[in-house]
Amino acid sequence: MGAFLGDTARNTLVKWATSAIRGGYATGAYLSPFTSPRLANGFKRSAQDTSEQIRAAGGEFWFDPMTYALGMPRAGDFRHYDTWDLWGGARGDMSSRPAMRDHIDRVYAIQRELSSPLLAPSLLVSYPDTPASQRALEFSQEAIGAEPAAWLTIAGDQQFWGAGAELDAHVGALDQLEPAGWLLVVTRSDNAMPPGATAEEVYGMMRTTFALSQDRPVRVAFGDIAALPAVAAGAEAVGTGWDIRQRICAYQDFEEREGDQNGGGWYQRPTLGGLMGGLSNREYSVLSSEKQALAARLTPGTIGPKPEQAFQHHASILTTIIDELNGLTGRDRIAALRRRYTEARPEWQEVKRITGAPIGPDRWIKPFLDGLDLFAASEGWS
Repeated sequence: MGAFLGDTARNTLVKWATSAIRGGYATGAYLSPFTSPRLANGFKRSAQDTSEQIRAAGGEFWFDPMTYALGMPRAGDFRHYDTWDLWGGARGDMSSRPAMRDHIDRVYAIQRELSSPLLAPSLLVSYPDTPASQRALEFSQEAIGAEPAAWLTIAGDQQFWGAGAELDAHVGALDQLEPAGWLLVVTRSDNAMPPGATAEEVYGMMRTTFALSQDRPVRVAFGDIAALPAVAAGAEAVGTGWDIRQRICAYQDFEEREGDQNGGGWYQRPTLGGLMGGLSNREYSVLSSEKQALAARLTPGTIGPKPEQAFQHHASILTTIIDELNGLTGRDRIAALRRRYTEARPEWQEVKRITGAPIGPDRWIKPFLDGLDLFAASEGWS
């Protein structure tokens, strides 16, 4: 299944997504009301046109309501969101079952209109076994009651995914709803790359994925390379893109902003499969200049100078790893990813010496390998 594309503040989604689908390094795209308008606005295409173009290219088109983003501490960018008419009353009003149901019905109606699979709106949870988590469970119950064939999102911050037995109990309660599939999201307090993951968070995501994927498909939105342990545990696909906002679900990216056109800098840093991580353009240039053979060995394929070419290379590496893991089962998936991490780790020492890169295996490798090892030990596979 490989990689799917999150929405972007740029107007490149249709063109680059269709190229990625036809090129075999993406399966489709998810549109967000926080990032795209319902109708064309002179900068972005309409949602209907976007859906038609992506599906015509042979890709999946999903409308993700991202209701959980309303629970983020700094959420304030509603310029596009309020054009979708997702609430009968005040935005975010879930004070009663009828208010919840009204929002849910509006989301499903839009998804049908756009020929999107049904993906239920869900709430953000910071910690399981709390009144807020119970409310999120009730909201998901209402959504599946309205449409049993819908997918469910489980969205939580790092504390949620690292909550141990309480996490497992919350996920177990959701699993009893028996949706058609699962979309998992880790929300973060910053958009640093690589994300400041913890072994406990990675372990929690892997346990959840492994349990849920026994019966239904699991995907990880905004997952990118950090979601590869979840793939090893059974996820079929992860979200990625050419902007940082497609790769990480960070609170600051939902703050109030003036416009879309700038979109921030392209995330054009080379991804090195042999490092299981990336370098800055300057660092990669130094590595290529000083140790061309090493750079070529660590970087399968060619990295073009333009943003779309850099994204294509990144997505191709990501898809290659996902396809490799999806071709295996059980402990073999875990072993294959562990081998990639352990082989990449010593390569970083030489790369850091040559390039002076400040970020290395402590961020790109350690938390993910440690989480992987916790999961393997829990399954008796270590």
